[in-house]
Amino acid sequence: MRESRIAVQFGAGNIGRGLMGQLCWRAGFETVFVNTHAAVVERLNRQGSYPIRILDAYSQSVCELSIDRFRALATGQVDEIADAIAQACIVTTAVGVAKLQSVSPLLARGIRRRFERQAGPLDVYLCENTLDAAALLSRGVMALLDGPTRTWAQTNIGFVGTCLAGIVGGDGARRPQDDPLLVIADAHRDVPYDGQATQAGDPGIEGFHPAGNFKAEVERKIFTNNVGHAALAYLGYLRGHAYIHETFDDDFVRSTFDGALHETAGALLRRYRTALDPREHAEFRKDVRIRFGNPLLKDGITRVARDPIRKLGRDDRIVGAAELCQSEGVDPDHVATICAAALHYDCPADPHAVRLQTMIRQIGPAETLAKVSGIDPAGEFARKVVARYRDLSRTTVG
Repeated sequence: MRESRIAVQFGAGNIGRGLMGQLCWRAGFETVFVNTHAAVVERLNRQGSYPIRILDAYSQSVCELSIDRFRALATGQVDEIADAIAQACIVTTAVGVAKLQSVSPLLARGIRRRFERQAGPLDVYLCENTLDAAALLSRGVMALLDGPTRTWAQTNIGFVGTCLAGIVGGDGARRPQDDPLLVIADAHRDVPYDGQATQAGDPGIEGFHPAGNFKAEVERKIFTNNVGHAALAYLGYLRGHAYIHETFDDDFVRSTFDGALHETAGALLRRYRTALDPREHAEFRKDVRIRFGNPLLKDGITRVARDPIRKLGRDDRIVGAAELCQSEGVDPDHVATICAAALHYDCPADPHAVRLQTMIRQIGPAETLAKVSGIDPAGEFARKVVARYRDLSRTTVG
């Protein structure tokens, strides 16, 4: 007889509660949230439920859900976490790549207990939206295991990447009377995962499905969804908009968004000729456009734009898109404009933006771009970005 259907979710933030908590609840799991913030853990346990507001871009409808069948543990409750992992049917993470290493010892302890109890295989699904997140966590966990436990884990514990494109946020759609635990999300629930990495089979969660070529799915998401979001956020901020959906009424922002997605589409379809279908990719782009333009979300530009230094990284959405295009013989002209706009991002409430602007004042845009992205400041793309940066400096807001 199978153990009770328990899902362990590391991270009880927007993605953890708003997407994974929702999907596990729909699938009939009891979810055990593991979180670093004691106040969130206490409130979740005290209330016993939390609300999700789903804002559907296609129907322009609002659906309110109340999520229950969960409990929450603080990261210091190591024995309770290990017990939950030993009993779980599935483990998921949504903590951010920078915090993945903090999950490793907790997961390793749970795997030891699972091995001792002779439990079955287990998959750990990483909702971190980077291609190497699964490998990173796997290395961290396996380094903490040895002997028969390590041998068993190598063939019974799957570290499985996922590709998330749902929008979770939209604080502009909050009301003064809303529960502090409320999560606002769009209705998107499609979650491709790396089917070749699983050890425990189908997770039985609506929307989860194995991708034939997981790398192609991740790159499609990063270089369509993420770079498109960046275009709307950084150019929208520069043009004085407050919400993402407003930017589609701005011809300059909209044309740059469309142009960049045309560039990355051309490059992706060349790189993955057999894995990505052109008609399916056109529908993917259309879906992104409709969901980003959802006025119900009132998704704040500063939420999407935050942490510009990370988003200008070599392997992230903007510079990564440029390198994808260049590798496939496509000129990343509109991507260069997005990159320039990101260099202009100076939101005083974002410490990463403040740091970025300090660097630009000290060493200039070309050397700053080289420092944060690792690209040659004398290269063709960097020179184009600097030229666009100067053009945007002269752009009138609005």
